Amino acid sequence: MNRFFYNYETKCGKRAIAMGYHAANTSEQDILVKVSPELGNNVFCFQISGYDVVWHDDQFGLTSYYTGNPILYPFPNRVENCRYGFEGKRYWQMKNGIPIFMHSLVYDENWGYREPVISEDGVTLETYLDIDETHPVYQGFPFRHTISIFYKVMKKGFQISHKVTNRDEKTLPFGISYHTFFTKLSGDDGTLLKVPAKHMMELTDALLPTGTLLDIAGKEYNLQSPVSVGKLDLDNCFTTMDPSDPVVVDYTTLGLRVFMASTNDYTHVQVYTPKGRSFFCAEKQTCSSDAPNLNAKGFVQEAHLLRVLSGETHQGTVYFTYEFYKTNKEVI
Repeated sequence: MNRFFYNYETKCGKRAIAMGYHAANTSEQDILVKVSPELGNNVFCFQISGYDVVWHDDQFGLTSYYTGNPILYPFPNRVENCRYGFEGKRYWQMKNGIPIFMHSLVYDENWGYREPVISEDGVTLETYLDIDETHPVYQGFPFRHTISIFYKVMKKGFQISHKVTNRDEKTLPFGISYHTFFTKLSGDDGTLLKVPAKHMMELTDALLPTGTLLDIAGKEYNLQSPVSVGKLDLDNCFTTMDPSDPVVVDYTTLGLRVFMASTNDYTHVQVYTPKGRSFFCAEKQTCSSDAPNLNAKGFVQEAHLLRVLSGETHQGTVYFTYEFYKTNKEVI
């Protein structure tokens, strides 16, 4: 009996897709993921054994970047003065005639999608945007290409994969991030965050990276060991880490750890921990904030701007897995 499933729901008047896994025994957990391709392709639900790991608030629409798991592409976070340069040309990051400073161009788009596919090891949803001269994203990112996002639910969690296919004659630059809002299931003190990075990026007053990397050793922003999120007040990017060494969110009152590992192209993690809120963010990124401009200034490694040659494809994956380390899963 295949225990993976999917079904369709309605969210804010649009179609949403629920995918999941029904646990076969007490050593496994139920997994549920919900995404609305038509509303920004936003993952607004990720449950492990009924616990909501991803934070979602209905007061924020799914086509905002302030709930769920918005996709930040082609340049995560900030772009200085809404302009960027690449290979000697300057571009406005804009859409519908409006310059865009924060979180780029696709988080509010209506994505295409195909019928989910159930296999022996999971259920997979393919979503996509075909960008050309007729698409509103092209105005601020004038490269003909297809960006595909694949969601796969497995027994031990789920994964998000990107695939960028360059259909243009010129090289395409990009970065991608998943702006994951995590719930504080164990409160400010009992929810712990670990980011195994050696450096944090220095920022200007406008929260743009200077290119300088700050050694985290001995600093209050050292997250190499788990830290209570309530002790943090960050909106900062961390880097120089092994992508296979996961970011860890530890819900200590539940005995639940959630891990975020990735392929090697995800070299940065943005951490956002606003005080007094019921959420925090830990965002796997393939690049820094303001990546094309930082790259143009000569900070190539620090920016880690990805490139796709004409006719070629780039792929990468972020993995969300978990473990329960207490036999009693009820809140203590």
